[in-house]
Amino acid sequence: MSATTVRRLAVASTVRTYAVDAVDDLRAALRHCVEVVRARDYETYLCTLALPRALAPAAFAIRALNCETGSIVGSASSSDAAVARLMWWSDALVGDDEGPGGTPAHPVARAVAATLGPEPSARARTWLKRMVEARIRDAREDGPPREIIDLERYASDAHGSAMTLALDACGIRNTDADHAASHLGKAIGLSALLRGTTAHSRQRRCYLPIDVCARHGVSTESVYRMEPSEGVRSAAHEVACAAKAHLDSARAMTERVPKEAKPFFLQAVTVGRYLDALEARDFDVFDETVAKGGAPLATQGAIAWHAFRGTY
Repeated sequence: MSATTVRRLAVASTVRTYAVDAVDDLRAALRHCVEVVRARDYETYLCTLALPRALAPAAFAIRALNCETGSIVGSASSSDAAVARLMWWSDALVGDDEGPGGTPAHPVARAVAATLGPEPSARARTWLKRMVEARIRDAREDGPPREIIDLERYASDAHGSAMTLALDACGIRNTDADHAASHLGKAIGLSALLRGTTAHSRQRRCYLPIDVCARHGVSTESVYRMEPSEGVRSAAHEVACAAKAHLDSARAMTERVPKEAKPFFLQAVTVGRYLDALEARDFDVFDETVAKGGAPLATQGAIAWHAFRGTY
């Protein structure tokens, strides 16, 4: 065997080794994404499990990213620290005008980068940017949102963008699906903020809008003290009604959403169940049994039923 042949075989072996390592690395990153969603948002984990097998990895990657960025404000030691961590995500996945640079080290970032490809479309980069910038605005805010429209904007940018990005990453580009995703994203975001009221209050954060609280005679301090007053219930009711309106709008578009996109909207099932449970408890956002959600088997059954019927 000639020296040239030996060198060619060595190069081929090295290339194969790198290729196998890259595949193994991506698999590990995707497994990490699944675990992130399962640990931090179990209901979304159940919804994502119901997706067709070919689409689930991309959805888990995007939803893990939303879990990661969504947990930063509450876990950072300061607003500046939260912004710095969020800027890292922006740099890793969005980058400058020429796109992100290099392969990100974080497994979720690697999975998202692999999902979107080496040159993400302008559309995908827009959704990524909106997702992260919504969290950055939240980190920089030193008080509750002024109006409910501000809360809806945050919910749309953080959660609606994640939905649209997941659809886009799976090759589903449809105006009606995007419109429904915007509405469902608002419903998801508003419901998540209501559901997290107790945890937020312990950190002296309040997401009940100032104008809503003023209408019902609620002070921010009373929310921080977690006092389940009639005023707080009324304020929560108003936000819940906004969430329900967006949920109903998303569901009204069921027939216009393409069949292949409908499994991505199964989060509507868990949002609807939460809002129904909250109403049954007279909109007491401090009730931990409501915040924890229903029995996992019942939730999984409801998701499976809608997945089977092609509804949400």
